[in-house]
Amino acid sequence: MLEVPSLNDLIRIAENGLSQSFFGNVSTLKKSVLKVIARVFAGVAYLILLVVKKLWKNSFLTTCDVETLVSFGADFDLPNKPESFSRGNVLVKSDDSTVVIPQSTILESSNGNEYEVVANTTLVGGASGTFVPVIAVNAGESENVVGGEKLSFRDGTPDDVDDEVVVSDSGISGGKSLDVVVNGNDEKWGETVEEYRARLLKWRRNQPSGGTMADYEQWAERFSFVSKCYVLPCYPNPGAVTCVLANFQDDGHLEINDSGSVSEVAQYINDDSRRPVTAAVTVADCTEKELSFNIAIYPNNDNVKASVTESLKMALRQYYPGDRITCDDIAATLRASSAAEKIAVSKINNSSAVYLSKPGHELAYLPSDGITWSTYNG
Repeated sequence: MLEVPSLNDLIRIAENGLSQSFFGNVSTLKKSVLKVIARVFAGVAYLILLVVKKLWKNSFLTTCDVETLVSFGADFDLPNKPESFSRGNVLVKSDDSTVVIPQSTILESSNGNEYEVVANTTLVGGASGTFVPVIAVNAGESENVVGGEKLSFRDGTPDDVDDEVVVSDSGISGGKSLDVVVNGNDEKWGETVEEYRARLLKWRRNQPSGGTMADYEQWAERFSFVSKCYVLPCYPNPGAVTCVLANFQDDGHLEINDSGSVSEVAQYINDDSRRPVTAAVTVADCTEKELSFNIAIYPNNDNVKASVTESLKMALRQYYPGDRITCDDIAATLRASSAAEKIAVSKINNSSAVYLSKPGHELAYLPSDGITWSTYNG
């Protein structure tokens, strides 16, 4: 990092230099005048050094300000993620299995948030219910809805349709809207400045090179509803590539993207301008595999539990569909990354190891009650 001396340091340096030049056997300048001149020189030098420091800082992706970061993104054709809208499914019941819920039908929650039906949906499930895809009218986390909450039709319930509309178990989620100031203007982003910086650094360090795993990751992760893409080369057969999409929520939950989002990513990756001509690319959503752990820690307190839980969530994100997760591997990772002095993992789903299904595109998920704690006595 380029260090800039303080203004007082520069004044002192200027005074010393002028004193040596103008004071000797004969005093050329009065000391009071010399001090004024020294402050002028130091002030000019200080401003120049501040400009130089800013130019130097903005030369690197790791240290540049947000305005320069956006310029780098424009050069790399990697813009910041826009704010995202919550998506999900609601269960609608009807006495008539031929009733169609039209696209753009508006549902609303008890607090007034509105959700729009994504596509015309025939209620083929009848009285048992049919899942209807919806998207929030407004962006942001405030539009997220937990599973089981009830919505209602804003403009009146259609004929032969039940008034009660229930959000699916996976909820309506994925909304994200962050305030970022760029060139003095407030903008809405779907990622933090540091998350954007990390994406640009990843691109810089992994330049497009004919279809490497990094290429597919970058193509998918540019979308606001994809936080990580798991690339499975030569699967399900030689010459094929499968991209499994995941959108991790703050609580570790894996949002299940709707088919429209998956198709949007697939269309982008399979565009002839970027997809390797010999690759048969499949884009699929992930399936959650809920895991439970028996973990012994020392010291056994809330701070250590929180550290271990967070480290475990991050560790599970590194496992791909088809991987084997063992107690020993998880324990080794938690020893290195958590605040626990001693730790042991005895069981995962009541076994010493679990597999993530590759055909099922399974990814590990840690629920809020997924850890049984005990005190380490080894």
